[in-house]
Amino acid sequence: MRMDNLDLNLIVALEAIVRHRSVSAAAIELGLTQPAISRALGRLRDHFKDRIVIAADRQMAPTEFGQALYEMSRQLLNETRSFAQMRPNFDPKAAERVFTIVASDFVIRVFFTKVLPRLAVDAPGISLRFVMIDTVSEAMFARGELDFFVVPDMIVGHEHPYVPLFSDDFVCVVWRDHPEIGDTLDIETYLSQRHVTTAFGVLARDSHFERFLKDENIDLKVALSMPNFVLLPECVVGTPYVATIHARMAKLLSPDLPLKVLRVPIKVPPLVENLQWHQSRQHDKSMIWMRDYLLHAARHLD
Repeated sequence: MRMDNLDLNLIVALEAIVRHRSVSAAAIELGLTQPAISRALGRLRDHFKDRIVIAADRQMAPTEFGQALYEMSRQLLNETRSFAQMRPNFDPKAAERVFTIVASDFVIRVFFTKVLPRLAVDAPGISLRFVMIDTVSEAMFARGELDFFVVPDMIVGHEHPYVPLFSDDFVCVVWRDHPEIGDTLDIETYLSQRHVTTAFGVLARDSHFERFLKDENIDLKVALSMPNFVLLPECVVGTPYVATIHARMAKLLSPDLPLKVLRVPIKVPPLVENLQWHQSRQHDKSMIWMRDYLLHAARHLD
């Protein structure tokens, strides 16, 4: 289809070329040959009378005008995806739909595992695909390629709508036979111990708890950093280590684990997890239903 002498398929090619800064990577993503994408780039250049991208440091950097086109192409494609998914009504009993959700293993463990049994009955044709939080998933969400983002206050963005989903506090877990810790834990002992913490991805990104420690200039002695939350308690079994974990997760620990759950001797602010969706999906009936379903489940989480 053409509009004002522009083949609208070229918008998809432009967005992929500039996003990847590579003709070959764009070709792979779109399932086309590299010559086909090169021809598309040539047609874009002819239409807009601009080079769009130029070779720089082994990649294709957008021109100033090319960057402006890229930002607009992202908006157009997001709105088009939303437009294509719209239906006059949404019947959860009959619908077949995959929702992609960016969420941590903690959120999946304490929230979504409680949602799934009801969802399987209320909307048997609905599937959930979870994606872990990282720079790639954040970028995909920003482009409107993922449906929901469950994200803590510390990193929630304000360019897309969101609402609080649930909150949580923190507790400490230690091995039942810890050589220095009994049934209580004071701050001096807490700070003197070695800890199991979290650090996500190759950039060692902080969680809510680690960000709090840095903001308060509290320097823990770290024995082990994990890329997830759920395995933290098991990592202290048989060790003199301490793990500070979410209270909701502590309630789900197996009674077979030889652990003690103790009060945290420092005042960690509560964690608030938010449900966020892309602004281009505001009028999607299926998104509205799923959003309301999750919010209703969160209100009955306790």
